[in-house]
Formats: sequence, structure tokens, C-alpha cells
Amino acid sequence: MFLGTVVGTVWSTKKVAEVKNLRFLIVHPKELDKAPTQSMVIVADILGAGVGEDVICAYGHAARKAVQPANPTELAIEAAVIGIVDSLETDDELIQRVLAATADKRGT
Repeated sequence: MFLGTVVGTVWSTKKVAEVKNLRFLIVHPKELDKAPTQSMVIVADILGAGVGEDVICAYGHAARKAVQPANPTELAIEAAVIGIVDSLETDDELIQRVLAATADKRGT
């Protein structure tokens, strides 16, 4: 799973049958320290998230199961919104210590 911010909507009038009723969003993932990454992810959305909202997304089988619990293997998606974030509380000092410890282990 990852946390990200919705930055746009993808409009597509022609889609394969399995995703015909799905809405797609462009999500900008966040790193642990809440900084945005350089990449964007296209995700399926059945919850109605809007531009500017923070969302929790899942990848792979977990995403397909969240969108279509009965037959997830028949769904042609790789990522999906599984939650819209109401609020986010973090301990920024603890995050910085964790990041520093990770960097030390990698030798950077």
C-alpha cells in the first residue's frame, strides 16, 4: 500500500469490458517523510476521491480484490484507491530518526 495525493482524473471513453464502469485517477505517491516522489500512478477509484485529497492505495491482487471481491483475477487493474484520508498524524522527529537509521544501514 501507499499514501498519495490525487492530482488529476483520467478520462477514457473506450475501455476493455472489465473496467468499463471504473473511474481512474492520477495519484502522486508520498514517501514516508511526506515528500512527494517523482512518479505518478494511475489508480482505479470506486470511492469517489477528488483532486487534492490524500488517499490510501493498494497494488496488485489487493487492489483487484478491493474493487471486485468476487472475481479479482478477472479485473485488469494494477492499483486502486482503498481509502480516502480524513487526517494524517505523524511524529516528524521519529520519521527523521527512522530515515537516518535506514541511510546509515545503506552506508549513505
